[in-house]
Amino acid sequence: MRTNLQKIAVLSIPLLILAGCASEPTGPLAYAELSVGLDTQCESFQTGDAADQITVLGDLGTQPEVSFPVPLSGAGIETAVIIEGDGGEVLGGQQVLLHFAGFNASTGDTLQASDFTSQDYVPQDLYPGLVPDFCSALTGVKVGSRVAVLLDAENAHGNVGIQSLGIGASDGVIFVFDIIEAYLPRANGDTQPAKAGLPTVVSAPDGQPGIQIPSSDAPDEYMSAVLIEGGGEPVEIGDNVVLHYTGWTWDGEQFDSSWERQSPATFPITPDGLIEGFVMALDQATVGSRVIAVIPPELGYGDSEQGSIPGGSTLIFVIDVLGK
Repeated sequence: MRTNLQKIAVLSIPLLILAGCASEPTGPLAYAELSVGLDTQCESFQTGDAADQITVLGDLGTQPEVSFPVPLSGAGIETAVIIEGDGGEVLGGQQVLLHFAGFNASTGDTLQASDFTSQDYVPQDLYPGLVPDFCSALTGVKVGSRVAVLLDAENAHGNVGIQSLGIGASDGVIFVFDIIEAYLPRANGDTQPAKAGLPTVVSAPDGQPGIQIPSSDAPDEYMSAVLIEGGGEPVEIGDNVVLHYTGWTWDGEQFDSSWERQSPATFPITPDGLIEGFVMALDQATVGSRVIAVIPPELGYGDSEQGSIPGGSTLIFVIDVLGK
């Protein structure tokens, strides 16, 4: 199962980051509706006098023309909304797709940039405690917005600089972001009744699942259930899907978790790259849903040892469908 994702970070960006009666929804819900009721994982962005001195010209979908007084310094993290979108707000603890342009705030030098005119968007994970602190910079920004962000040296690179990019230990960094899309931080929808024979799933405040496994022997047959039913689009075989998941063996040993990596997994739902039981669990699951699957060896890794998973293991997966 492929789980690695490219991220933007100063340390890791690829070189060049109604009035009247309401009507019932007629189709799958979008992020703005699916994310209603979820808590933010970071403090909402703050404006500042320094960020307000950054001038950004150009429309969404065009390469921005950026200018600012040099050197430009601010305190902490300052975000200026240049163009406000009309999508749902970024919550933090999630992945977003964006375009970016980066600049050294002390020298004015351009660091790196994506092609804002393309659909080759850059995935970025937004989690508390990561450096650069994009979570604090973008939480509260609406999807579809263009923003300018000024990070001081501590929040941009931990006051260590990045020699390969010509960033000194005291240099701040400016980013211009177009926020193209956001994925859910966790499942969000209607809780479904428990199904007999399946492990009990409990959740941490951020949504990370844990399980309580029955004392009985592992079932011989494949079993699955929707624990939370989301209102988004259904997953079709072949779709590229963004997920959070955790996997255990029936004896309770956890062998994988995208939650602990603080990085949702993105891959196509096909039998070519995934075990059959995992594909079965996701076929027709809707965005926003949480699914549990108990996968017998013949639909998993069979009798073959797979890393820390012994041969002949029955597997348990809890999967949150965050987007597609």
